[in-house]
Amino acid sequence: MSERVRSSAPARRSAAAFLAGASLALVTSGGIVEERLSAGSVHVGVVVNALVTFASILTLGLLHRRAPLVPAVVVPQAVGAAVGVLCVHVALRWGWIAGAPWLAERPAQLVNDAVAVFATLTVVWACANRLDLRLLVAALAVLSLYRATGTLWHLDVAPQGFKVTVQDLVIAQLACAALALPLYQWMTRHDLAR
Repeated sequence: MSERVRSSAPARRSAAAFLAGASLALVTSGGIVEERLSAGSVHVGVVVNALVTFASILTLGLLHRRAPLVPAVVVPQAVGAAVGVLCVHVALRWGWIAGAPWLAERPAQLVNDAVAVFATLTVVWACANRLDLRLLVAALAVLSLYRATGTLWHLDVAPQGFKVTVQDLVIAQLACAALALPLYQWMTRHDLAR
C-alpha cells in the first residue's frame, strides 16, 4: 500500500500543478476578456488585478508547500496555463461568452493572454526559486518586448474607445503580481521554514 501511495504522489503533484496553471490562466485570460467586453472599465481592471494577484499567490503557495520547482511541476503548470488560455478563447470564439458586436477575436489576441499568463508564471517560478534573477529578467524582457510591439496585439475598437487598453491591463496584472509575490513570500518565510 505504501508503494502505491509513493507512486501516486508525483501524479498528484503534476495534476495539482496542471490545475494551478489552468486556474491562473482562466482568471488572467478571463479577466482580459472582461476588460475587453467592458471597453477598459477601471473597476473591472481593479477586480481583475486583485484576482490575478490572489491566483498567483495560491500558485506560489502550491510550489512551496507541495512540490519543489522541478520540470515535473513546471511543465504541467505551463501546459495547464496554455489549456486555460485556449479554453477562454474557444469559449469567446464559439459564443459561449456573450460578446459585444465590435469584439474582435483573432489569433493575435492570444499574445495578450500568453504574455499576461506566462510572464506572471515566470515571476511565480522566480519567487519559488529564491527570487531567481534570470527568471525575473526573462519576465521583464518579455514584458518590454510586448510593450514595444503592443499596437500589434490589440484588435478591438470599442465604439467610445477604451478607457484602459488591454496592454495597460496586462502590464498592471504583471506589476501587481510581481509586487505581491515577494511580499507574500517575505511575510510567510517563517511559516515555510517550519
